[in-house]
Amino acid sequence: MELDKLSGRRTLLFGILAILFGVIIIANGVDFTKFALDLLVIYFLFVGVINLFFRFLVKKNRISLGSALLHVLVGLVVGFLNRASNLPVNIVIIILGCYQLCTAAIYGITYLLYRQNKLKGGFRYLFDTLLYSGIGLTTVFSPSTDGRMQFLIVGIYLILLGFSNVRDGLMFNTDVEKKQLRRRIRINLPIIIAAFFPAEQLNRFNRFLQGEKKKPQKVYSSIRDEEKPVDLEVLIHTSDQNLFGMIGHVDICYKGKVISYGSYDVFSERLFGTIGDGVLFKVDKDAYIDLCKEESKKTLFGYGLSLTDEQKLAVEKRLAEIDELLEVWDPPADLKDGKRTYAYKLKHELNARLYKFKTSRFKTYFILSTNCCLLADSIIGQAGTAILDMRGIIAPGTYQSYLQYEFESANELVVAQNIYQ
Repeated sequence: MELDKLSGRRTLLFGILAILFGVIIIANGVDFTKFALDLLVIYFLFVGVINLFFRFLVKKNRISLGSALLHVLVGLVVGFLNRASNLPVNIVIIILGCYQLCTAAIYGITYLLYRQNKLKGGFRYLFDTLLYSGIGLTTVFSPSTDGRMQFLIVGIYLILLGFSNVRDGLMFNTDVEKKQLRRRIRINLPIIIAAFFPAEQLNRFNRFLQGEKKKPQKVYSSIRDEEKPVDLEVLIHTSDQNLFGMIGHVDICYKGKVISYGSYDVFSERLFGTIGDGVLFKVDKDAYIDLCKEESKKTLFGYGLSLTDEQKLAVEKRLAEIDELLEVWDPPADLKDGKRTYAYKLKHELNARLYKFKTSRFKTYFILSTNCCLLADSIIGQAGTAILDMRGIIAPGTYQSYLQYEFESANELVVAQNIYQ
């Protein structure tokens, strides 16, 4: 199975461009934003005019007249406002401020969950909440005066992202990890972009299958080094059925058993299903994958990690620590929307063992912080994987992007990829 792959040159080029744009934005964010908006105007006008051309001159009636006119109208309005005022730039700045406020809300909820569960370490989330709230509020209510701060933040972020990618590009064809347990920091794309990486990978895979003339398979495998055993597999779930399915989910599989964490007690869910009691279950891999494909129409991307003896011991030590925090949970037989719950099916159809946390940050699940990725990272990180976020906000797409890089580079950690569909 051969998909379009990453390359060291592409990663290096992206890093250089990110650094360049970061420096320009710090130096003159307003003019850069106006230039970017002008490019957007050109795009809208070009698409609109081309569609009108094909609609009326080539007589392609399948092209929507309304869509073509809307493209032209948006292009003209944005172009006029961009030349006549700073309104479009201020809107961009306000959007950045709103993003800061959303980040503050995530940190604030995480802080409250730490307080609720009587955990130490919540102060840093309170500090981040106040910091991001202050920056976000001043930006939203005074974009013309506080825009400089937002451009400085964006510029610094792009420079750090660029250096991270330059490093990855230079090391792409060199095994420099040496399987050490020491973790290094990796700067990733914004979570709002990384969140949809699993769905993008699924689309790429489906396009790849359309070009193949082979019979459908249950598993599509790509083995980079057949001499190295797969000791631990990371499973990234995704589907095109709904938004949460597109964002994905992360499990790990060790010694034939899948270990999964999530809000599987639906009767404890609150805040639109984003918060609930943290539930961990262990189940046989093959039966679980079949249930995922049948129940949720999911595709699972599996990344096989080859571990040293030292890494195995570190992973097993962490798994033992997690087991100390668990207590057995028996899902109720109550119906939800007239159906048995997913947790009930896991226990009674697959003989899964389900647990809740007696304490720890995983006692309460929150989809945007104490989620499946954070628990998986607390285990896989023992093998020396990169630190993907200093504050623990990790999306499945962030994890998949990192594992895909590790698989396609010369590093020896990820040695196989399986796609279960």
